[in-house]
Amino acid sequence: MITHEDQADVIERTQSYWAKEVETERFRAIFAGKEIGHRIADYVDEHTTGMLAASFDTRQQLDARGRPRARSMGDIWLRSSGIYNPINVKAGEAGKNGQPNLVSLTKLLDALLGREIDSYYLLIVKMRFQERPPSEGTRRPTVNTQKILPNVYLVDMLDYLDYVTFDSGPGQCMLKEKQFYDFCDGGAKPPERRIGEKVARLIDLLEDGDRRLIENRRKKMNRIRSSFARYETLNSHVVDQRALNIG
Repeated sequence: MITHEDQADVIERTQSYWAKEVETERFRAIFAGKEIGHRIADYVDEHTTGMLAASFDTRQQLDARGRPRARSMGDIWLRSSGIYNPINVKAGEAGKNGQPNLVSLTKLLDALLGREIDSYYLLIVKMRFQERPPSEGTRRPTVNTQKILPNVYLVDMLDYLDYVTFDSGPGQCMLKEKQFYDFCDGGAKPPERRIGEKVARLIDLLEDGDRRLIENRRKKMNRIRSSFARYETLNSHVVDQRALNIG
């Protein structure tokens, strides 16, 4: 795990870095155009991992040929408590709550059960900014780039499993952002649990996700079979596009 001292250092350095970076023209240029959230995420990921690599003892997970692994659990691995700990850097606009992907649950469980890791950190940088009212001749508000505040969170995902969900389709753990930020911003702390309890909860997530996937696929097949039974009662395949609502 990352020690409390190192965690505080990561948060302080990340907060300080982005407090300065949001004042630069290159960062403010991100807000011109569409898909702000995606561009923020890519930009913050790249610059945050670069800052961490320059400030701490870090590594990347490598493939068999010694190249950085494309699907590593961690964007960067930070040495603390005598081991390298995976950190997943996430970023976006504050207030845009959804369920972003975090990590493959199977990959995470394999690493935990193989005793390769004992934690999984999320380093989240959320950009909070104000909007100006629409200017004359426009309908949409514009971003007030003079009022951007980076909010930094560093948490061990295994401590916040109450705010993690799982979809067996893509196989990804996902963060329930609204509940997570409501909890964190309220100043609450998660209950302490043994590592074995955390692993058991992850297995429960996997089992429940697989159960729901099987049930949903069974329902889908039943629907298709019912549709086919109705289809077979027809004498011909006459195209009827009314349900498509083509305009």
